[in-house]
Amino acid sequence: MSLKSYIQLVRIHNVIGAALGSVMGFLVSSEWKFEPKQIVLSALVVGFIAAGGYVINDVYDVNIDKINKPYRPIPSGEVSIKSARILALIMFILGLFLSLFLGIYDFILALLVTIVLFYYAKKLKRSGFYGNLLVATTTALSIFYGGLAFFSGNWFERIVIPTFYSFFLTLAREIVKGIEDYEGDKVNNVRTLATTLGVQKSWKIAKLLLVILILISPLPFFMGFNIIYIILLIGVFLPFTILSVIQKETIEGAAKARTYLKISAISGIIAFLLGSLP
Repeated sequence: MSLKSYIQLVRIHNVIGAALGSVMGFLVSSEWKFEPKQIVLSALVVGFIAAGGYVINDVYDVNIDKINKPYRPIPSGEVSIKSARILALIMFILGLFLSLFLGIYDFILALLVTIVLFYYAKKLKRSGFYGNLLVATTTALSIFYGGLAFFSGNWFERIVIPTFYSFFLTLAREIVKGIEDYEGDKVNNVRTLATTLGVQKSWKIAKLLLVILILISPLPFFMGFNIIYIILLIGVFLPFTILSVIQKETIEGAAKARTYLKISAISGIIAFLLGSLP
C-alpha cells in the first residue's frame, strides 16, 4: 500500500475540481467578497465528501473494475477493501464535522449528500438513468454549496446558472462514462443507458444534452457575466465540448469524449469564476 495508491483511490484531480467548484460558487454568489473561513471550509467539506464518495464507489465496484479498470487500486490489490471502507468513513466524517462550522443548512445538505453517495454506490448506480441523474445533481451541488456557505443577498439568483450548467454537463458525461464501461457493466448486470438502450442510442442522448448546452452557453454573458466568460467559452469550453459531440458513437469514442468533457468542466468553472468578476 502506497500513498500514490490512496491518492488514486480518492481521485484527487476530481476532488480538487469539486473543491474548486465550491470556491467558484462562493465567489460568484458573493460577487467576489473574500471570506477566507467560509471559502476554505466549504471547499474542504465538498472535497472530503467527494473523496469519500469516490472511495465507497470503488468498494462496491470492485468486480466491475476487475473487467473495466483492473489497474485501479482495489482490483489491483494495492488497497484492500477494508482499508478503503475505513478511508471512505474518515472522509465522510471529516466533511460532516467541518460543515457544522458553516451552519445548520450546510450540515443538513452535507449529510444528505453523504447518504445519497453511499446509497448510490451500494444500489442506485445499477439502476441506470436514475443513477446518472443523482451523480449530476450531487456534482452540481458542489457549486451550489459554495453559494450556500455565503447565504446572503441575492446569492441564490447568482448561483442558479452555474449550478444548472454543471448538472447538464455532468449528466452527459455520466452517460458517456456508461458507454465507456459498457462491457464490464453488461457482464455484471449493471443497468445503464448503454446496457439498456444500446451504445448508439445512449450516444445520441448524450450528444443532444451537449448540443443544448452549447446553444445556451452564451446566455450568462447577457445575464451579467463579463467578457472574460465569453473569451474562455470560445477559447476552451466550446472547442472541447464540440470535440466530444463529434466523436464516433463507439466505446472508444466515449473514452476520448470523457477526457474532453473533464476539460470542459474545469474550463466552465474558471469561466464562471472569472466571468463573475465585478
